Amino acid sequence: MTPLTRMPFVLAAAWCALSAPVFGADAAPVPRSEIRQNLFSACFASDKNAWVVGELGRIYHTTDGGETFSRSNAGTRVAFLHVACLTDGTVVVIGQKGLAMRSRDQGQTWEKLETGTNRDLLSVDFSTPQVGVAVGDFGTMIRTEDGGQSWTSVPLPADLVLPEDIAEIVQPGDVLLYDIHFVTPEKGWVVGEFGVIFATADGGKTWSAQKSLVETTLFGVQFADENNGFATGIDEVLLRTSDGGQTWETVRVPGREGFVLGLYDVAMQGEIGWVIGDSGMLLRTTDGGATWERADLPIKLAGNWFRGIALNQGTGGLIVGSDGMILVTEGAQFRELAGS
Repeated sequence: MTPLTRMPFVLAAAWCALSAPVFGADAAPVPRSEIRQNLFSACFASDKNAWVVGELGRIYHTTDGGETFSRSNAGTRVAFLHVACLTDGTVVVIGQKGLAMRSRDQGQTWEKLETGTNRDLLSVDFSTPQVGVAVGDFGTMIRTEDGGQSWTSVPLPADLVLPEDIAEIVQPGDVLLYDIHFVTPEKGWVVGEFGVIFATADGGKTWSAQKSLVETTLFGVQFADENNGFATGIDEVLLRTSDGGQTWETVRVPGREGFVLGLYDVAMQGEIGWVIGDSGMLLRTTDGGATWERADLPIKLAGNWFRGIALNQGTGGLIVGSDGMILVTEGAQFRELAGS
């Protein structure tokens, strides 16, 4: 994928009509062999209660930390690209063509949310159960103050300046935004194409541009607190800040000889952290991100890409990716979900 590959990191899916509410959470666990679709995102509602979403409208739910899953039916085959677990128990999923849906009863029913856009939505985060921001294709940024019931468009930063050669062919307002993360109800960050990083200090009402050191696509961002954060991107880019994004530095990545791979997401919990990417790229840290090592994967997983990662408040986590790939993490260790 090159810096000018202006396509969201998803596969095509059919668009289906939706009715709200939609009923149909499966009571029985889904056999591991039936989870075969590409998976894009995961989130934890509690230490054992987690959600995973992917193509063909798939929504999977686990109540045992990822040992078993059931499927929740939202009534669509549109790809869900991101899932957010709110602190009040609500789950919000977003996807292609502006689709957003919400469940407030553990996936028993889903209601369609009117986002006001038909652009692909790639990431969503809620700073409180009421306030959330979603970002996506062609500079899409929308915000809600009522838990997703209604959304308004948010302008991109007025101080956004694209690289000179890019500015000749791409308008600043059309930049593709890949990920968003709030660390407090007020402070959050967005990353996207051409190395753009935006920051907010008012819950997403307004944003300012930060200097990232790179001009290539950034796919993932996460902050451990108001000062310390990481961003990942194409060409094995891993950035780190210790001053809230005022300055960023590049972090050495122990890559695979002969390959330069994309890094799609990052997650930290205390001193333990993971970076995931293309073609079996899996990095971990046990010192808060000061140093990273490449985790050795079984040969059968070396060709898989990993797209979504979520860590709970304890020591566990989930990593999801291509062809239904699910890894369960415990501290700095990982294992493939049983039955794969």
